[in-house]
Amino acid sequence: MTDVETKPIHVWVNPPNTPLPLTASPVRVAIGTPRGQSSNSWRLWVQGEDIYVKCRDDFRELKASLHASGIWRFGFTEEFVRSQPSILPVGKDRAWRKWKPDLADPQKPVIGFQILGLRRALYLVRKKRESWPDSVVFVEPPSETDRMTVLSVTVVHSRTALKMGPGVQGAVAAVLPLGDDRTVQLVATHDELGDVEARIEEAFNRAVQQVRETGPLPDEGIFFVNGNRGEDIPWVTAVPFRQAV
Repeated sequence: MTDVETKPIHVWVNPPNTPLPLTASPVRVAIGTPRGQSSNSWRLWVQGEDIYVKCRDDFRELKASLHASGIWRFGFTEEFVRSQPSILPVGKDRAWRKWKPDLADPQKPVIGFQILGLRRALYLVRKKRESWPDSVVFVEPPSETDRMTVLSVTVVHSRTALKMGPGVQGAVAAVLPLGDDRTVQLVATHDELGDVEARIEEAFNRAVQQVRETGPLPDEGIFFVNGNRGEDIPWVTAVPFRQAV
């Protein structure tokens, strides 16, 4: 899976001869390697013409729902809120965010959701993944320290896998049918870090202040953060933290 003008992105599948891109829902994917450290895994699937993306590990209570109705949302799952009624104030929406994508241009792919895999997000060791099925797809991270892996859940008005533009290091890991003439494609790219780490630090510092208003901060843990890339592309990542002794 290469672009003639760029280095390849390596995608690990099991069995090794599994053809890519994958074409059957669901797809479970993580950033990392089977023998090294990885991110959390995420499950992508299609139900009717609705698209769902759900964390399967440390943050399994979170899900993105990209509905055919044109209302897209990200937030807590209904099951989690039902099991933890105290997690939300009465009357508050379980969706952290709702938005309406512009799908009018059939020539324009629309990114609905992104998972960012900077180096700090690759914290799960093999022992923590013993329960994972063999079918999990691993997208290998870049060797460069100033780049990160980005998994983009993209709606495309075509049944053909997207082509990477000049200078883009990327590959299409999955193409799942979405009605008669569209697909949802899982696109993996190696992007420049930009200001992502600085934005994570800012968000963490704000979260620390809020937590300390109600009690002590744990000595260590995993910080989940979400933000926006471009005009309206939500992204998520999770990084470990540890208080200085």
